[in-house]
Amino acid sequence: MKVLKLAVCVVVMSVFVLGISGCKEKGPAEKAGEKLDQSMEKAADKANDLLGK
Repeated sequence: MKVLKLAVCVVVMSVFVLGISGCKEKGPAEKAGEKLDQSMEKAADKANDLLGK
């Protein structure tokens, strides 16, 4: 039982560490998504300016 508990702890900690280390750098898709979000926000601001809102 102790071996199983240890194995589960090792797997959980490994997934946790790999998940955190994988989030350090932004990939090309995330960068493109951020640029798209910024463009949409600017377009919405311009539309609101034109409509007087």
